[in-house]
Amino acid sequence: MINEKIFVTLQLEVETKSKVIEEKQKTVRKPAKGQKRRKLTKKQRALRRRWLIGSLAAVLLLVPVVTVVTLWWRGWLPTREELPRYKEKILIVLSGWGHARLPEGEVIGIDISHYQGTVDWEELCFYVDKTRRLYKKGNKKTSRREVDFVVAKATQGARYRDNKYKEHKQGARERNILFGAYHFYSWKASAKAQADNFIRTAQLQSGDLVPILDVEMYEGRLPERDSLLVWLNTVEKYYNRRPVIYTGENCYLTYLLPHKEFSRYAYWIARYGGQEPSRHHIIWQCSENGKAGGVKRPVDLNVFRGTKADMIYKYTLP
Repeated sequence: MINEKIFVTLQLEVETKSKVIEEKQKTVRKPAKGQKRRKLTKKQRALRRRWLIGSLAAVLLLVPVVTVVTLWWRGWLPTREELPRYKEKILIVLSGWGHARLPEGEVIGIDISHYQGTVDWEELCFYVDKTRRLYKKGNKKTSRREVDFVVAKATQGARYRDNKYKEHKQGARERNILFGAYHFYSWKASAKAQADNFIRTAQLQSGDLVPILDVEMYEGRLPERDSLLVWLNTVEKYYNRRPVIYTGENCYLTYLLPHKEFSRYAYWIARYGGQEPSRHHIIWQCSENGKAGGVKRPVDLNVFRGTKADMIYKYTLP
């Protein structure tokens, strides 16, 4: 009997304690209606903020490290030989930051294609302030500076013709702006077919700039040098003037300069980031982030090394 009473008493105590614990848990998890949750102290809030900031910083630091390691592991990072090309791409990106400025030079022009859309040729000019910052529209702080020359894309490959080329050519001639045309070379088509496409489409006249061949990486490949020479010789024979080659600085230094066949040509070299190429060139394309009145989208800015009289005398068709 005594043992039974003790057992019953203990059982009642256990049940009572368990009920008390359950009630406490309920009050902690679900506060009663109208009852506010317990506020955190300043110290607790500060600790929580530090923990959140620390976690976020750890993630931000960890993501780049994991990304670089993954790229290295998969072999996607550039090799030492490929670094100049990647450096050129980075400069292109950086040149798009900040405000476009008019480069120093006596003869400054633009090159355009269908990408720029419809050009207001009556409005075409540079609006520039005292710091040489460019604007699309004139204001009290700006002065008007005329565009010295315009080069328009005419063709690409064996069949493609830029749908804005005729409009660009007509607009430049009506404004009496020195005009030129370029062909974007494709390794997919024969050189002769591409030369014929350019000659039929460009229809350059006396006083226009000499033909220009755009040589750059296309769909992961550069064209064969022999095919480039076929295009250059065909067009030179037709116009009786030697074409100019447009290309990036890295392509010029590594792909064209080492071969004597290309030493007889003048070059129009693209290099962004504010520093002029150190090698031979007649035109420097210094920015792809330029602004011009009458053109809605960004334009490439180009500086000729010399006077306008030099350009007309040496690099226009007779």
